[in-house]
Amino acid sequence: MRFLHSGDWHLGKTLYDVSLEEDQKQFMEQVHEIFGDAKREGKPYDALIIPGDIYDRNVPPAKAVSLLDDFLGRMSRDFPEAHVFILSGNHDGPARLGFASSFLEKSNIHIATDAAKTGDAVMVSGVAVYQIPFLLQTSFPDEETRTQQRLFERATEIIRKSHAEKHPGMPAIVCAHATVYGKSDGEHFLSVGTASSIDRELFSGFTYTALGHIHKYQQLGENGNIFYSGSPLAYSFDDNTDKCFLSVEIGTDTEKPDSVERIPVRTLHPLIRLSGKFSDFIGEDAHKKWAQYRDCYVEIKCTDSTLSENPKRALLETFPRILSFVRERSASGGGSDFEERRKLAMKQGDSEVGLFRKFVRDMHPEDDHTVSAEQLEEEIALFAEAIGEMRNGGAEK
Repeated sequence: MRFLHSGDWHLGKTLYDVSLEEDQKQFMEQVHEIFGDAKREGKPYDALIIPGDIYDRNVPPAKAVSLLDDFLGRMSRDFPEAHVFILSGNHDGPARLGFASSFLEKSNIHIATDAAKTGDAVMVSGVAVYQIPFLLQTSFPDEETRTQQRLFERATEIIRKSHAEKHPGMPAIVCAHATVYGKSDGEHFLSVGTASSIDRELFSGFTYTALGHIHKYQQLGENGNIFYSGSPLAYSFDDNTDKCFLSVEIGTDTEKPDSVERIPVRTLHPLIRLSGKFSDFIGEDAHKKWAQYRDCYVEIKCTDSTLSENPKRALLETFPRILSFVRERSASGGGSDFEERRKLAMKQGDSEVGLFRKFVRDMHPEDDHTVSAEQLEEEIALFAEAIGEMRNGGAEK
């Protein structure tokens, strides 16, 4: 069996209120191309596995639903022999994702949202494929202990029993949406989103475990047969941008896959974070220096105190897709500690004008040559004049 593993699509996701629809269309188109190329080469894929977080929210926007509908329609039309496995993640609404699943089953599209069907295998080229949707405390009503660890113990117990009875000696693939760590590594049990971590030993004995939920590619397990493909896009500037699909081949070995190959994702608008002085990013020289990032989603971290009425607008000429502009906290504690310093200054009896003077000096330190000392004094004088007028007006009233 040969299949492609890709998780956490988060269709409908926006980044800083910017739609990622075109970016998501790009990686979905690449999936279609990979299947097409493999078919033409005479080594077709038997399946596509997407273990959860198909959508970014419980109630996905209409465009996200249309995006998935178009993709599944093309896959079914162009590769009718290929199976598509989809399960609900913690971001998905099971009832909505599972709509028409019985009908879609006839087209080899298997959508798992019901834990009660965990033991039902789909046979593909002599391999049994099991799906575990994101487990809730209500997934097994008769289960008294409902931690993620116990819920997954129950789910894997069901799969092992079913596999031993119906498909003994055959390779088995388990697809799940979870945070998996190893007790044997001495790692602490953690929580990511709404999913507390579970012991990877629960998946021992299966030929391959296809995981979703963690957005970074990872390989786990003593046999190296437990994988996160990671998300196909970076969905934050802190995310790892080395994205991939996993191309997996399963042979007759029930202990591990024959091969797992990483296929890099072609990203339409990569995420990039740049740091430097404001002046480094504006002007004709900056246009040339940063030309390679014009099609990237950009975050600028400004290391100086230069003021601009609308810094993002000023940076648009250099970075047409800038999403975020932030100032780094100064090492001296200024700039981002205004509130604490204001309280201290008031305790010390500083006047409004004194506070404003400190504010201005914070925003324009001595190494800032964009504003002259005379201009700063003019600003302070105007503020003092305004305060005086307010007080005089109050006294007259």
